[in-house]
Amino acid sequence: MRSLLPTRTVRHSAVSGRPRRGHGEPAPQGRGTILVESRTVTGDPRHLPALVAAFRARAEVHPGHLGEVHFSDDGASVRTVSRWRSSVDLRSFVERAHGDLLAYRVEAGRFPEVERTLWWSRSATAVTPEQAEARAVRLKAHGPGPGAFTLGSPVPAPARAGGA
Repeated sequence: MRSLLPTRTVRHSAVSGRPRRGHGEPAPQGRGTILVESRTVTGDPRHLPALVAAFRARAEVHPGHLGEVHFSDDGASVRTVSRWRSSVDLRSFVERAHGDLLAYRVEAGRFPEVERTLWWSRSATAVTPEQAEARAVRLKAHGPGPGAFTLGSPVPAPARAGGA
């Protein structure tokens, strides 16, 4: 898989200036269960912006990506909260982004740290940055369960998500 990271000789952003699909809005179907992903990427601040731009560009064109709802960047750490149709779609995105991680490693000399917290939600339910942080804390403190899990320890989608 080709990386979306710009090469050393290309100095443009991998992300267009247009607004993110679904930014801050509920998923388009309005009903049903969706997967929420809170992804924090920590790494070398000199190389992290290009990696995050590549991730965002790749997600924007992925058919299972329902939209980014929050984004924060403190320099050495970037958190993105997104909605996905399913864990299969998210896993497909992760596999496609592997080349971007390899390119980052070449540039930075090591892999970034990626922490991912997942949970099922109703598509019309708002997701706040505070909720994402609380779920990440829950996952670290108690391990995976219905309220917070990872791709490595998935929890099946409930018939009806109650926002556990």
